[in-house]
Amino acid sequence: MKTDNTFKLGDFEINRIGFGTMRASTGAGIWGDNLNKENTIKVIRTAIENGVNFIDTADSYGPYTSELLVQEAIRPFKDKVMLATKGGAVKYKPGAIMANGHPYYLRTAIEGSLRRLEREIIDMYFLHRVDPNIPIEESVGALAEFQKEGKIKHIGISNVTVEQLEKAQSVAKIDAIQNAFSFKDRRYEAVVKKTTAENIAFVAHTPVAVNNWDDDAFAKAEKENVSTNQLSLAWLLDYAPNVISIPGTSSEKHLMENLDSYKVDIKF
Repeated sequence: MKTDNTFKLGDFEINRIGFGTMRASTGAGIWGDNLNKENTIKVIRTAIENGVNFIDTADSYGPYTSELLVQEAIRPFKDKVMLATKGGAVKYKPGAIMANGHPYYLRTAIEGSLRRLEREIIDMYFLHRVDPNIPIEESVGALAEFQKEGKIKHIGISNVTVEQLEKAQSVAKIDAIQNAFSFKDRRYEAVVKKTTAENIAFVAHTPVAVNNWDDDAFAKAEKENVSTNQLSLAWLLDYAPNVISIPGTSSEKHLMENLDSYKVDIKF
């Protein structure tokens, strides 16, 4: 690839294909327990054994069940993985979520995540959603307080615009952004460019562009037996050196296929 396959965040070198657990660790509608928990734990551990060292979850996945499953999965690898979780979004029924960025709620959320993840400090904590009723400066300011208390190592924000990022930066050092980004979905391209310029990690959720390749790269990929997933992840690796993708899967076969994206060498 044209760019490095790792990104240094603080003192931790992150491999740029991570693992997202939203769908892999919960039931339909991102609700309830995963019906094949042991398989998902096995897939996450296989991912780590094959170099994945950034695992992403959230208290709203389940709610709570994803954090419990992830904690169990990564327990043997605790010091080898950067674990990210998120708070500030309330899952109140299958397929439905609402933002709550009130500082009091965020304190409750982070204390719950610390217990479920069996941690004294969370490596990366994202404000999951910007609450339209609470200034982002207040929500992120609360995270900054938790950081001073030693509960958070790195602060991130998710699903944000450039303007919201700049407001958050006025009250805290922002180490990572997590937004949707793929070949298909480039609505946050301005955010990516800003984070690249400022050497902030950009964590791309929903990274796979399904059936949307309309240029010569897709034809070439088919000829070279490269899958759509691999092409999508390779495009993100090629896009900028600070972009980290977090595809999720409950299949070891698909996991290994995703990790083979590092080997794809197609000009975009």
